[in-house]
Amino acid sequence: MNTIDKRDAGRPWLRVDATQTQRLDEIQRSLGIDIVRAVQGNVSQDGEFSYFPITFLSVEQGQKKISRVVFAVGRQAVVSLEPAPAPAPLQTAELRIAQDGRDNDAFECFAVILQAINDATDELLDSLNHDLGKVLVQTNSVLNSLESRDRDFGVSDVVAAQLDLGEVEKLLSDCIESQLQLALAARHALARLPAAQAQLKPLFHTLIDDIEAVEEHVSFVHDRVRLLQTTNNMALNVKQNQIVKVFSVITAVFLPAMLISTYYSMNVANMPILEWQYGEPMIIVLTAVLALLPLLYVKRRGWLR
Repeated sequence: MNTIDKRDAGRPWLRVDATQTQRLDEIQRSLGIDIVRAVQGNVSQDGEFSYFPITFLSVEQGQKKISRVVFAVGRQAVVSLEPAPAPAPLQTAELRIAQDGRDNDAFECFAVILQAINDATDELLDSLNHDLGKVLVQTNSVLNSLESRDRDFGVSDVVAAQLDLGEVEKLLSDCIESQLQLALAARHALARLPAAQAQLKPLFHTLIDDIEAVEEHVSFVHDRVRLLQTTNNMALNVKQNQIVKVFSVITAVFLPAMLISTYYSMNVANMPILEWQYGEPMIIVLTAVLALLPLLYVKRRGWLR
């Protein structure tokens, strides 16, 4: 059996990125695992090792990033197959393990890794909440414009807000899936915890509680998104109704004038009013009166508000 590289000796957490094929082969032969097979699969178990493919999101340099990592967890080692470059939550986990001196136990390392991923999801939710604050300001501006004579927000403003909310909702769906995978991995690892490491049970129970707390945070943000989507749909409907109302009022105002012009444009041999000297002024006054009557009626009923 091949031995693990010297740089990995004594380290329970072995990190490999997808481009290090030779090192990955050495680790797989040394530990007797097949982590590549689990990349597209679900949680599985093969002998001593359990395989956990986890997809999670994080915020790196102001950008939202999605990563998929496969963990193989055994009593003596944790192997992670990572994309390149390495996701920030795993870098954070490695730093925490080194600072806290938790690099002697594979299950304890795995708990710290899951906690770092969970914290990254919580940080992402804070970022999404900040983005929702901007959408809320725009939504309030659209709603205020419905009763204001200042800047008139158009349908495109509402549609843009809806598109932003749709992107946030997709990210939240990915967060929910990630939290379910984290909870499953934590519970499975807790069930597989050796009796000699029973002192780690409180750590895993705390981890599971934290994962469930972030799940509630995801649900809260998702409810906020749905509320904003409903509000924007309402504003869009009101805006469209206002546009239809404007054209309806214009049609009602000019309809009498159109009827009169249509009548006097007919080819009739005998039309006495054409020979009357006050015929033209009377037609103008009659047209104006008939145009003002529906306008006054609409205004009296409050349909212009």
